[in-house]
Amino acid sequence: MKNRILVLLLVILPVIGFSQVSSKDKKYLIKELSAKINNLRVSKGLSPLYFNDTLRRAAEYHSKYMAQNFILSSEEKSGKFATPEKRIQAFGGRGYQAVGENLFQTASYKFPLKKKDLEQIVNSIYNGWYNSIPHYASLVEPEFNVGDFGFKANETKGVVFVTLLMAKKGYIVKNQLSNNSFGLELAGDGCESDSKEYTNLMMNLGNSLVIEGNEVIMYYHNIETFNAIFSGPNDGVAIDLVSPNQVKCGTANQLDASPIYDGILLKPYYRDEMLKNNRAESEYRIITKVGDIPAKMNGKEYSPSLIVIKDNKACKYFCPAIIPKKDYSLKRLTPILKDVEVDLTDIGIIRSTLVSYNFNTDQATSISLPKIDKSIKKVHSIQINSFSSVEGDSAKNAQLHNARAQFIKNHLKNELRVSDNQIRVIARENWDLMAFQLNYYMLDNLSKLSHAAFRKYLPKRDSIIPWDSLFFNQRKSDAIINYYGTYSDVKETESLASFNLRTGVIMDNQNLVNKALYTLYNESGYDSDLLFEAQIVEYVRTHPDVVANYAALMTRNYGYASQAVTEFLFNWLDRSDELDDDAKNNLLILYTLISEYYIDNWDISTQRLSNVIHPQKIEKIIPQNIKDEVLLNLNLAFIQYYGQINDSKNTSKSFQYITSYFKFLSFTPEDDANLALFFNYWSAYNEAVEFLLPRFEKDELNEDGVFTLAQTMNYANYESDSEIYLNVHKKAVSLNPTRWCEWVNKDFQVKRNFLIKRLYCETCK
Repeated sequence: MKNRILVLLLVILPVIGFSQVSSKDKKYLIKELSAKINNLRVSKGLSPLYFNDTLRRAAEYHSKYMAQNFILSSEEKSGKFATPEKRIQAFGGRGYQAVGENLFQTASYKFPLKKKDLEQIVNSIYNGWYNSIPHYASLVEPEFNVGDFGFKANETKGVVFVTLLMAKKGYIVKNQLSNNSFGLELAGDGCESDSKEYTNLMMNLGNSLVIEGNEVIMYYHNIETFNAIFSGPNDGVAIDLVSPNQVKCGTANQLDASPIYDGILLKPYYRDEMLKNNRAESEYRIITKVGDIPAKMNGKEYSPSLIVIKDNKACKYFCPAIIPKKDYSLKRLTPILKDVEVDLTDIGIIRSTLVSYNFNTDQATSISLPKIDKSIKKVHSIQINSFSSVEGDSAKNAQLHNARAQFIKNHLKNELRVSDNQIRVIARENWDLMAFQLNYYMLDNLSKLSHAAFRKYLPKRDSIIPWDSLFFNQRKSDAIINYYGTYSDVKETESLASFNLRTGVIMDNQNLVNKALYTLYNESGYDSDLLFEAQIVEYVRTHPDVVANYAALMTRNYGYASQAVTEFLFNWLDRSDELDDDAKNNLLILYTLISEYYIDNWDISTQRLSNVIHPQKIEKIIPQNIKDEVLLNLNLAFIQYYGQINDSKNTSKSFQYITSYFKFLSFTPEDDANLALFFNYWSAYNEAVEFLLPRFEKDELNEDGVFTLAQTMNYANYESDSEIYLNVHKKAVSLNPTRWCEWVNKDFQVKRNFLIKRLYCETCK
């Protein structure tokens, strides 16, 4: 990392003429100015600056640029020559650890210059720099050991533009493992532009390195991003081991002069080898070795910097760094509950028992008969469920599931002596489950086909998903036997509200169902299994008026049976027009909770379940008058999902909504610091700095805000050569010097910046 000091000085006097600075004049100006500057440095106990041909050519080039454009600026439009560092590199300079640049624009002169003009120019330049605090600081900077000048006059206005370029020539780190950087060369400017999209993600890679024994291991959470960054076989990484001794106080920084590395370079690892050695159990992550540390070296004494290799060339260099970050948590929202004027009853359904029947393919007679509980004498009702799978002929399917239902009915009538009036039969092809299964396996397009079109597709289906297993699960034949009695007959563990929920469902009393759900929400200790009993799930699926209270109660049980919760949400995605706004509100709250649960437990199954209730499907439920807090939580859930699947476009949409929401509500320094942490969580480091800087300049940040700003500027290398960067660190020192010293001591590569190192050495004794 290079450091630079940039200072400008402009002097204008009303003299005009034709301009040209001769070689003789340049020699005079260089001789006199260098003598004055070095005399000043020696008087301060500093070493003089030595001339440097690379710096001279870079300085002359920049003076010519300023003269041609009549502008006093350290920046140029051309990317290759945009900054002092890049100009040095463009002229073959390598290994400069610090860079400083003083600029000057003279008055207008008539040419050729006279002796008194030259003397006046020398004095005006030197006195201008001497009397300017930032220019003077550059002249007496201890880090610099080489420097040179460039002079160029504007040909129409007779104004001379002066560039003094200063730097520190690099150091040679001993005991390298290769005498040619393992064949690596520095990439050109094209690498910078080509990889711009992934710069922040590459930065995160740099923070994913861990030294374990004599190996450097990369722990990265997203294999898709890894594959996007390392897209070719000649892409990879190399580890640069940097020691704290290279930036210790009392000596100049000892970073290697190589353009590739600063410490000791380890042998590179390339894409295919990294993927081959991936030992992560999850297919979404990568854990792989990226560096071998020689046995003679103690790996714990070093910090691993990351060199990203593109097409066998060193493209990017990243130092590990502490970066504070934190996502916003979901707001804990209370769902809307509907209380109804109805009393709970103590007479009703005391128990519901599920019995299953197994049939061979195309058979209507059960393989075996289930045992029926006859200990409870009074049967209230029976619901028979007979579902066939959706493949095959619909008429044949109907004949089959109706015949199976009749078999079950006859068996139960014989066993329990019940009448036809007590038996309800649901017999159909299981298209509802088929739709869920298709969305689960991310075949959403197939779920949109008509039944006839889907059947035409089935003979041509591929074998990517387990079709036979799906069809098997669709075939379900069972019966639910509901027994009647009083609450006193119920086992002691069941609450009165639970008893009433089952009773209301079986007796089709919506008011009683809502009252029971309302009561259960406000009590604890009920059996969560009750909510997922088949007849209760089926009832809620077909009765929109109880959805609000059922969804509210689900918000307390969503992790208990996550797939059942997902099926419940999925059922209403295309039927939201049947729901009132309270029900939609509660469904959305439930979605945010289950979505967060899936992200926290991300694997193949939860990814598929998340797709069933994909954000774009959930958006269909959102009412026009949605509450701000609910919409915020939705976007907090959406951004996590989109970030997990690398959907940058939709991640950005939710990111913008969330930042706008919290910017509007940012009233305190704590709010500002939290928003900056959110920016950092989503790798928006520049946005974090640009949000905090204006508040820093107005002295509106608290301690956490200042430290977040300092650490983020360091991590993102955001204007690390600027005065404001140094001032941020000085402010952090003034607020809590112990905290600052502990940070820099741990994150020692911060001291690559010699100004920060100087502050550390003066402060942290």
